[in-house]
Amino acid sequence: MPRMRMPVAHIVTAKQFQNAIDRLGLSQVGAARLFGSDPRTARRWALGERSIPEPIAILLRLMLAGKITADDIDAVRPKDMK
Repeated sequence: MPRMRMPVAHIVTAKQFQNAIDRLGLSQVGAARLFGSDPRTARRWALGERSIPEPIAILLRLMLAGKITADDIDAVRPKDMK
């Protein structure tokens, strides 16, 4: 049986990404560290050169809604990524 794909409802534009990290008090470098990516990748997300992965979009929305914090993300990050 084929896997059903959920509709992509969590697309975040470059402007929304930049606004979200600004509201959260994160720099592009800080966001990159938080999400375990390279700072160049976060810069490319903010410039619209690369699409923001859906898991990152979901985490940003949860953080903006006050459902999770950066500490929550750090708490579940594998030790080799800290």
